[in-house]
Amino acid sequence: MTATADPWEYPTQRKFDDVAPLSEVDPNDTAAVLRSRALAVRESWIKAMEGRIAQEELKKCYRAEGVNHYQKCRHLVDLYRTSLKEKRVQGWRTIEEPKTEESA
Repeated sequence: MTATADPWEYPTQRKFDDVAPLSEVDPNDTAAVLRSRALAVRESWIKAMEGRIAQEELKKCYRAEGVNHYQKCRHLVDLYRTSLKEKRVQGWRTIEEPKTEESA
């Protein structure tokens, strides 16, 4: 008995529009500011998930290597440490440049 099933394919990724960063957007254009904020938060989450993937790979390596994990998994430890420092989720309020008032 042969089953004719369609071959499995990866689902199509959603393509987001290209948006200018917050520093290049006119503050009076509300729609552009909101799109730019959404882009910044989305990029921040992507970086955070890359850190989570590094953590999962480190766990796999630690379990697989056993007593040799100090030597074999060092590159993953370094990658995970840098991701803890640099790849945190930031809200749009911390991403926007603070507005400073000029003193006269």
